Amino acid sequence: MAFNATWTPGAEAVAGMHQLGSTSLPGLVLYLDPDSLAIAPPADPALWPRFAEFLRQLRDGAEQLAIVVEARAGVVRDGDDD
Repeated sequence: MAFNATWTPGAEAVAGMHQLGSTSLPGLVLYLDPDSLAIAPPADPALWPRFAEFLRQLRDGAEQLAIVVEARAGVVRDGDDD
């Protein structure tokens, strides 16, 4: 089943790794202010390497987008990551 959605994060939006419910595995949670989205690892450990690859693609895409929006906003970085 395909699912497509677009959110514009609010002023209080944050993201991070959190324990999801009573599972023993953490997940990536995006608190979008006011909505939230959790990305959980697959139940089958054999799929975890591909899931890790997906998370790295997500990280890299987020970094690329951050560079673009900062450049368009006129933000100048001094070379530090944060």
